[in-house]
Amino acid sequence: MKHTVEKITPSRAKVVVDVDKELWSAAQEKAFTKAAAHVNVPGFRPGKAPRQLIAERINQEALWNEAIEEVLNPVFAQVITEEKLSPMYRPQVNVTKLSKDELELVYTMVLVPEVKLGEYKGLEAVKEAPSVSDNEVKDAIDQLLKGNAELVLADRPAKMGDTVLIDFDGYLPDAEGKLKAFEGGQANNYSLELGSHQFIPGFEEQLVGMKDGDKKEIKVTFPTNYVKELAGKEATFKVTMHEVKEKQIPELNDEAVKDLNIKDVSTVAELQDYEKKTLLSQKVQQAENAFYNALVDQIVKNASFVIDETIIQNEAKQMEDNLKKQIEQNGLTFEQYLEITGSKAEDLEKTYLANAEKNLKEFLALHEIGVQEKLDVTDADVDAEIKKMAEQYKMKEEEVRSILGKNMDEFKNQLSDRKVRDFVLSSAKKAAPKAEKAVKEAPEAEAPKAEKKTPAKKAAPKKESK
Repeated sequence: MKHTVEKITPSRAKVVVDVDKELWSAAQEKAFTKAAAHVNVPGFRPGKAPRQLIAERINQEALWNEAIEEVLNPVFAQVITEEKLSPMYRPQVNVTKLSKDELELVYTMVLVPEVKLGEYKGLEAVKEAPSVSDNEVKDAIDQLLKGNAELVLADRPAKMGDTVLIDFDGYLPDAEGKLKAFEGGQANNYSLELGSHQFIPGFEEQLVGMKDGDKKEIKVTFPTNYVKELAGKEATFKVTMHEVKEKQIPELNDEAVKDLNIKDVSTVAELQDYEKKTLLSQKVQQAENAFYNALVDQIVKNASFVIDETIIQNEAKQMEDNLKKQIEQNGLTFEQYLEITGSKAEDLEKTYLANAEKNLKEFLALHEIGVQEKLDVTDADVDAEIKKMAEQYKMKEEEVRSILGKNMDEFKNQLSDRKVRDFVLSSAKKAAPKAEKAVKEAPEAEAPKAEKKTPAKKAAPKKESK
């Protein structure tokens, strides 16, 4: 099939195709036959009337549109195969010549991003050798005990740190200065920890000193970066206190340790050892991640990329849409979110564009390493990992496979990510000593965590509306 290819930019191509006359003629005939089956000519059965009578009753433009749709995909598939082009999305198509005997199509396409790796082996980065202090262990244990504290009624005025149960009604002054209730400013039996900063500044502090049965009017001013309807306004809240509860933090002893229900930990000494190993394990993992991220930054810096701006914009748009969905799930509009956080839409857009470009480059570079080093995931790799998971979670392998189900491809991608990560780490040079012993002594994690900067599943070409 006669065609020409023009690179508009390094990431975009235009293909002009002169469709074969035989193919174009066959497409028109197929479109005519399809349309004729629905044409009624008086005195003839459907589809049995003379061709000329049927043609007079068929819209020629609609017929050509149907015929063009018939050839678009096969023509495009043939061209990109012959020219070894890799479109990222469905191309834009223009018809530049159209007649009974001639059809010329122009396909304009965004190409799949390209990456040319630079140096990615033998890179050097700093790797910290972490340690854990006695104070860090003590703080961690204190937090565990606080988390296991019991709330008990306190027959006294409330103080910061207490949890109170309150009713409240919020009011704003109208134009005449009369107080009017505002939407969203009421609640009954609301549990609030004083000092948690759940409410606007000044609200929680004014509840200090109240006790069960007390009523009080308090005045607060909404922040200027709050939702537009309330920003900067002074409000009055009528509050009724129902109860005051204080935290009773267990004293550190063996009985309190047993109440924490930590496996194989029943004494203070065992808890201290457990927390030290846990903290050390976390720090080792953080150091490993920081080391890996530093290597990935170098890999990206050493590589060159060809990425169309449209792809970056689409990725950034997806990030923004995800944020908006999360905001809506929290009962806010995007505009309210911007007001509350003091953010600007244009600043968020710039951030998303920068993050999208960074993520794409990391994915492309790491994926290409996997290709270059032939780090394919085999069936044996999958079987071994499923067996390992079955043993870890005390399940049958068939049950693990069933749970993975339709997510098996994503599971394989995770294994591929891990292979690439292991390769990058194993081929790098460490500028600081490793903490191998610390890793071995650290307690085993409950479940694998997703790591930053690993290649995601290679995206299939996406469709772009014409």
